[in-house]
Amino acid sequence: MVNRRNLSVIPFIAGLLIFCVPAVFGQDSATSAQTPAQSPAAQSTDPLKRPVTEDQKKRNDKALKQELGKVYKKWLDQDVRWIITDEERNAFKQLSNDEERDNFVEGFWLRRDPTPDTLENEFKEEHYRRIAYANEHFAAGIPGWKTDRGRTYVVFGPPDEIESHAGGGAYQRPMEEGGGTTSTFPFEQWRYRYIEELGQEVNLEFVDDCQCGNYELTIDRSKKDALLYTPNGGLTFYEEMGLANKANRFTNGGIERLGAGPFNKDLTSKQFDRLEQYAKWSKAPPVKFKDLEEVVTHKIRVNLMPFDVRTDLVKVTSDTVLVPVTIQIKNRDITFVNKDGVQRGVVNIFGRVTTITGRIVQTFEDTVA
Repeated sequence: MVNRRNLSVIPFIAGLLIFCVPAVFGQDSATSAQTPAQSPAAQSTDPLKRPVTEDQKKRNDKALKQELGKVYKKWLDQDVRWIITDEERNAFKQLSNDEERDNFVEGFWLRRDPTPDTLENEFKEEHYRRIAYANEHFAAGIPGWKTDRGRTYVVFGPPDEIESHAGGGAYQRPMEEGGGTTSTFPFEQWRYRYIEELGQEVNLEFVDDCQCGNYELTIDRSKKDALLYTPNGGLTFYEEMGLANKANRFTNGGIERLGAGPFNKDLTSKQFDRLEQYAKWSKAPPVKFKDLEEVVTHKIRVNLMPFDVRTDLVKVTSDTVLVPVTIQIKNRDITFVNKDGVQRGVVNIFGRVTTITGRIVQTFEDTVA
């Protein structure tokens, strides 16, 4: 109930919501009991007409729930595994029935839809396209979306540049990695000009040190060095000149074992940047569109005024309900202008009617004087 004391009530029918509930027709047990039994021959020829016992119905219901449970589990553990936030995952696990789960799934995609006013959800379509691409190109004994390259592609999209060393072999190190020549496992370097949350010039390195096609993301660029544990093999520029010892790579306490060089004096400090980058890569991307309500409030944020809303339910037919919506505004919140001896106030109303998941049903606007 809304307290109406000291209120100037402006009744306004903001919209009419018609809820149509489809009638379900079925034969009750009494009617079923009166149905004449079919012959055994007919029952044997048409299994659908055989009587179903209560135990069989319970088993069928249980099997159906298990099958539906697999659908939701697949959606949570596979379809959106890399993009669902921890808060959303925990909330989904707290749901108690399939209707709530369906509403959650609908709202999940809607919060990420860049154009919520249209029927198409570009984010959802692009997401499943990326999964299909990852499964086709990055599978390695496991589905492509599960691999590190597949996860990166699904979350961040295609890189701006790929440097591929699919066969490994001889490799001339850049000076920031110590210089010198060595032999490597197959590896790829993906470069993104910009990734939200990760920043500019993001370089990711994937190494297939098992040589099984499963390229793993690494923060240690020496992981691709096939001669890393070979004494006097694959020496850096300083190690070749006798200015450093290869054994020092394993005693410096860093996450990378590149060895000393003329252009990597600040290698230790940069390792924290690589750790931070890996931590951000491991997190689900932020949700860009928190709630459709933010879209509405953004449009009317200027001169936003307080108001109360009251809804009533009027049953019209057995399956139709009329819902008048009354907006109530206080006199003190309205600016009155004296014109020809009459105080006049004008209120502009803009609103949207949405479902519980945020899907837009109707948009309306009106001016009340």
